Amino acid sequence: MNRLRLGLLWLSLLLTATTQATEEFLKPAAAPMQQQLVIYSATDYRHLQPLLRHFQQQHPQLGIRFVDLNSQELYERFLQESPHSPADLLLSSAMDLQLKLVNDGFARPYRSAQTLSLPSQVHWRHELFAFTFEPILTVFNREQLGPHPLPHSRQQLLTLLRQDPNRFANHIITYDIAASGVGYLLASQDSQQGLMYGRLLEAFGSLKVQIDDSSNDMLDRLAKGEAAIGYNLLGSYVASVLPGYPQLAAMAPDDYTLMLMRLALIPKTAAHATLAGEFIDLMLSDQGQALLAQGGLHPVLEPDSGQLRPAIQAQGPVTLIPLTPALLPPQDPLVKQHFIDAWSNSILTVPEPE
Repeated sequence: MNRLRLGLLWLSLLLTATTQATEEFLKPAAAPMQQQLVIYSATDYRHLQPLLRHFQQQHPQLGIRFVDLNSQELYERFLQESPHSPADLLLSSAMDLQLKLVNDGFARPYRSAQTLSLPSQVHWRHELFAFTFEPILTVFNREQLGPHPLPHSRQQLLTLLRQDPNRFANHIITYDIAASGVGYLLASQDSQQGLMYGRLLEAFGSLKVQIDDSSNDMLDRLAKGEAAIGYNLLGSYVASVLPGYPQLAAMAPDDYTLMLMRLALIPKTAAHATLAGEFIDLMLSDQGQALLAQGGLHPVLEPDSGQLRPAIQAQGPVTLIPLTPALLPPQDPLVKQHFIDAWSNSILTVPEPE
């Protein structure tokens, strides 16, 4: 395939990117291609585009195959392909699934001057590296709220749902935790914060909550007025759509705001492990962190010092999900199935009419 045809293919993929849930992008090399880096990512291409473009400028003979999946699909696809997966890098916000891959022996350690200087909170045994934060927000369509003020906490949200159930019936949307890895992570973390999450789930279930496996799809429904409330959405995706939809408003709850970290790992089977390591070095450099911010993501490191960046500004406490082995017990198959069954019983069971 000549460079003109490759360019036309790349343009076609870009034009269809917003209409398909799972995408594969071919980013051709500027010069005759000698290598191709394969990235499986649960972070949208548009957020990583400035970083990818810069990396290719440093490697003009490098092509990039970028496979855009949701976090559960990424995990399952990699395992199904293993040990013959073509992936050189796995990028995902499902921290528990990424750590499980490391724990199960699928990751290749990587050490460099850049990674050896990292704060301990943002890497795990030099096999897993955090490159952005992701605040978790609740989003409202103001027009659908009617006369009600914007809630600022989970308790206020619960009170609102109880006050006006007819308005919000079938107009709440959240992650399908059986289909979304990050959705399961957030639900399991929420369940550790107290009883409020269980009460919210019961309210969601009584109001016939909608579920989805994509923050972007949920935001689209909110913008169209097909939903009034979106619970536990990824902050970077929220921030990217708010300017174009003044009817939408986001809340970082006063009681606590969950914050996860996007994580990168190099599979043991990576064909281009050296290039993958160089990509991680770029992501964690001052320049790379600035390019991630340019793409609408939240950097984890302070420029110059390389220390952990302070949490986002929020009215209440920010609860950073730590990168520790505590993420692994909820991934035990029996524990996970029990949690999903309990969640399904709370959120998907339609109450009997009185």
